[in-house]
Amino acid sequence: MQVSLFLDSKVVSVGSPLTGIVGITLKEPASIDDISVRFRGVSVTARTEINGQGQVTQEVEQHTHVDIVTSLFDQPRGTILEPGEQILLFAFKVPVFSECTCLALQRRSTRACQHSAETADLGRTGLPPTFYANDEMYIDYRVIATVNRPGIFRFKKSASCIITVIPAMVGPASENSGDNVTEYKNVVLSAKCDKLPEEYFVPGALPKVSGMKKIFSLSLKHTYVHVPLKAEMVLYNNCEASLGEQIPLGLYISIEVDDVSRIIGILTIKLRSIKIVLESTASGYVWQDQVEGRGKTVILLQQDDLDVPLTPENGEDHVPRFRIDDKVLKSIELGKDIVPDFDIISLNHRHKIGAVIGLSFNDGDSRILGISHAIIINSGIYYDLDTHMLLPKLYQTAD
Repeated sequence: MQVSLFLDSKVVSVGSPLTGIVGITLKEPASIDDISVRFRGVSVTARTEINGQGQVTQEVEQHTHVDIVTSLFDQPRGTILEPGEQILLFAFKVPVFSECTCLALQRRSTRACQHSAETADLGRTGLPPTFYANDEMYIDYRVIATVNRPGIFRFKKSASCIITVIPAMVGPASENSGDNVTEYKNVVLSAKCDKLPEEYFVPGALPKVSGMKKIFSLSLKHTYVHVPLKAEMVLYNNCEASLGEQIPLGLYISIEVDDVSRIIGILTIKLRSIKIVLESTASGYVWQDQVEGRGKTVILLQQDDLDVPLTPENGEDHVPRFRIDDKVLKSIELGKDIVPDFDIISLNHRHKIGAVIGLSFNDGDSRILGISHAIIINSGIYYDLDTHMLLPKLYQTAD
């Protein structure tokens, strides 16, 4: 007997059908009790410790998020099937919510996963996505086809397939277009300029450097100055980004002088390199004992050897402010293979987006500055608790 399992798609989103075929090939007659197919998803968080004697102990917390079993066999138990091939169709609907209600019921003190027949009124957790950090932190979904045969000594025959589940953001609908959040970071770099007169150095101008470079400035035809910078990372749409869409990101730098005239003819700025990274961190709990986070970094964009002159924007406060993202970021999208954020009782997954910017002053060496901020990555699928319906995107990425 051979059991095979074929799925119409190995990637499914919540609220959508999960369909496929179970095939059974018999070379001789066989008695069958049941043919079933099971859709099961569990999250696992483990903690491993080694004591002073080298003994290894492991505690595991497991929660079941979906467990649906359906029979495909409409004959009495023990029915004999003749040689040949049996083709059986099946279909599940991927639920929006997890069956695990431990978080809503606040019953972590027991070592058994809690379940409830209540609906979303209980504040249930949305079905989390497929996820793998390592063998001690993962969320696994799979479909299992099983043929049960009568008799103690007749083993079950089965076939299985791993499924990628795409979750939904669960909450009330919102008509607002999303707020912007700005992260600031102040850094001070240095630059070599043509010789500046002493009367230039007044409050509000670029300050002269101290130390050895100040000594060099006394005897050379150049002046070394500090360049106080303020980096800005603007995240649109409440710091949320959807898979497969453009990153809602703006990048700026400002020079902390009181007027743009303080740098005209003194300082030219060029963008030399840029790297945009997405950092993810998974952490969790094993029966209230915290498990350290596991991180991963994905490079979304990296461009080196740039030679892009930066010109200040026209601002009301006359402080020289330069936009970075419009020079290179027009086509950056979040890949659909990125796992969205989630937070279940034993495991959570968070993201941070970072930018590493290389600048040069007066065609000098490149100077590096970095800035980062937390960002929420979602699947782009929304479930409205008011209407109990899946919705399209609530808002679009800012221009």
